[in-house]
Amino acid sequence: MQPIREQPRGFNLFLLPGIKQLIRWKYSRFLFQLPLLILSIFVIIDGFTGRQIAPRNVATASVWLHYRGFVVIALALFGNAFCSACPLMLTRGLSNWLKKLLPRQFTWPKALKNKYFVTFFLLAYFFTYEYFDLWASPWLTAWLAIGYFSTALVIDTLFPSGTYCRYVCPLGNFNFLYSSASPSQITAVDHDVCRSCADKPCLQGRYSAQTKPTKLPLQTNGPQETAFIPLTEIKNNNGNGFFPGCETDLFVPTIQSNMDCTFCFNCVRACPYDNVALSIRPPFWEWLKNPWARRGRLPVMIMGVLLTVYGLMNAIAMIPPYYSYAQFVADSLHTDSELLVLSLFFLGFAVIGLSLSTIFAVLADLAGGKGFKPKIAFMRWGYVTVALGFGFWTAHYLFHFLTGALSIFPIFEHFFAYRGFNIDPNWRMSQFVPSKWLFPLTAGISTLYAFLASFVAIKISLRDFKDRGVLAMWPMLIYILIFAVFGVWILAQPMEMRGTIFQPSF
Repeated sequence: MQPIREQPRGFNLFLLPGIKQLIRWKYSRFLFQLPLLILSIFVIIDGFTGRQIAPRNVATASVWLHYRGFVVIALALFGNAFCSACPLMLTRGLSNWLKKLLPRQFTWPKALKNKYFVTFFLLAYFFTYEYFDLWASPWLTAWLAIGYFSTALVIDTLFPSGTYCRYVCPLGNFNFLYSSASPSQITAVDHDVCRSCADKPCLQGRYSAQTKPTKLPLQTNGPQETAFIPLTEIKNNNGNGFFPGCETDLFVPTIQSNMDCTFCFNCVRACPYDNVALSIRPPFWEWLKNPWARRGRLPVMIMGVLLTVYGLMNAIAMIPPYYSYAQFVADSLHTDSELLVLSLFFLGFAVIGLSLSTIFAVLADLAGGKGFKPKIAFMRWGYVTVALGFGFWTAHYLFHFLTGALSIFPIFEHFFAYRGFNIDPNWRMSQFVPSKWLFPLTAGISTLYAFLASFVAIKISLRDFKDRGVLAMWPMLIYILIFAVFGVWILAQPMEMRGTIFQPSF
């Protein structure tokens, strides 16, 4: 068991009226999942049977325009809300039944118990998005939704619950990584209560009744029996029966990071002592505590840097200079293979991004007197790149979201009109803010997180290098300035308006 560690001590959101009662309700997560489940059904139906016009189809518009915008807003303002409401987990009931038909449950391979495997899936996801123009194909988007549900069902049937979320799901791991920027985190109210708790139900789940049954249910994330806690020992009783614990192996008083936390709040419902809080914290808190050195280690930091790199790549692929340079590369290689050219761009961005991040980190360590230790330097300063990456992803996704946020209304009107309902969609409804505001807003967000990354760099340098911290911070501040200028230049370019009905109006 990990030692109990320092946790943020901000306001507990569960103290707001009615919040804790709602979260502790046994079926609260299903309530959160229901809207996205309904949306998934619309996505699949319209993707397969609707008009294959991307800006007017629920599949492409809701997935590639609205969903992604809401994800970054939720991560920045609250936390990992979309994993909390993930409809894919509704396959768990069927997977638990199917597990009973199997002779045994398989163990996820030890070699894959890291973030390398899911990082590969993330990169394949971004590459597929660009190569197959998923944003323009309702049919392929519907198949992608089917693929997500099917993969979650298969993985959670063959392996312990939580395996899919932690080691396979690319969307979930995008949320895990960038929830490091979120202003909230699960914490323990009183660590002494956790120290005296022998059964650890927040981790392994609990079963509560008046008397102990002859056979207890198994944990959802392993072969052990769950903990039995009599109803008489439960503070603020929230019902009897089985309450699952954390499926991604997080023990509440040791949590220092939102990595792997799905905000399912199983720990809240399973804790018999009402000792779990959702604490407010500064958005930079996690980046200054170096938690990934203990959970996730190098693979997580590599995933963080590569996500930042492909955030830039995703935006660059929508501006005119990319098309000109891609044509130059194709002409130079005497090829018309988009697959080859796009692969070279993805590989080039990965190499350049990882190299620059490591070079500036090593320079910072050398300036601070730590010597030439690239891995340690990369792990120390990688949080700066993560902060920059979150700022750019947020700016980019909000640019598209704000140009077409209101289009969700005529798109759903069109869904019903296409199927015979007497509705006239108002296609003039699309843009949320005037176009003249788009660049100042997005550039401002990217710049804001550049300042936050600078603050993180300064704090890390003073924390780890003491008197030489002033010297150590300068290479990273130069790195941040280069990234910020490049990011703002990208945002200033005319950008392909994927998934919107009209170009921005002025």
